[in-house]
Amino acid sequence: MNTKILLVALLFVGATLSAEVKDKWKINVGTMFVTNFETEMQLTPKNSPISARINTVDQLGLKSETNVLRLDGYYRFNDTHSIDFSYFSVRSDGHKSISEDIKWDDKVIAVDATINSYFDMDTYKVNYGYSFYHNEKVELALTAGFHITTIKLGLSAKGTIDTVVNETYSSSSSVTVPLPVIGFKGEYTVINKKLFVSYRSEYFALTYDNYKGSLISSALNLEYRFIDNAGIGIGYNANKIYLEADDGDKKVEASNDLTGAMLYLTYIY
Repeated sequence: MNTKILLVALLFVGATLSAEVKDKWKINVGTMFVTNFETEMQLTPKNSPISARINTVDQLGLKSETNVLRLDGYYRFNDTHSIDFSYFSVRSDGHKSISEDIKWDDKVIAVDATINSYFDMDTYKVNYGYSFYHNEKVELALTAGFHITTIKLGLSAKGTIDTVVNETYSSSSSVTVPLPVIGFKGEYTVINKKLFVSYRSEYFALTYDNYKGSLISSALNLEYRFIDNAGIGIGYNANKIYLEADDGDKKVEASNDLTGAMLYLTYIY
């Protein structure tokens, strides 16, 4: 008797899930046209106090027109539960004869030294989504998961370094910081199966062991589906991230502000 009841229950749940899920998979692939990009970073020996951060655009000449790749989407179990995923990549480098002394990895690099620098950031996110309100027009959901950021930064210099003339010097570091993230997302159907407006925001702030980090991210998108399973989207995205970490023998501190217009293609299944 119990076995029959269990089988009937499983069949009912399976039928319910099949009926509720309209779009199991969604994948967006696109890029960002940067309107504002600013990074401050610093590398310091482990047993030394952290020095003042360096503004990479003003002091190092890192490009503000940087390349940004975005990949995101979700998998729905049903109308209530889903898994969201996202990948975000930033690449920037610069070349400049500096106009003021800077301190990097306990070295003083004097004015007029030539510096090549870079800042690379990769962000991976996997979130659980709970849709607490969902009808034909509106969906509202809470999200929670993990945000993993890898930062690589460094510079090479030629000039007067620690009072030594015509010296060459290079130093770099990389850290990977896993942190929890919570957020909110919503979508409004303007034209059924054709035009959608969506909003997403995410936040985290945490300090533990040798890591400290915070993130504020938001995105507003307008999406048009020219066929049932594919479309194009435009939007505006703002991200602010701060990380402080120990890579073993050095302390890394970096903050990044990035905003811009997004253009992406979407596939729905």
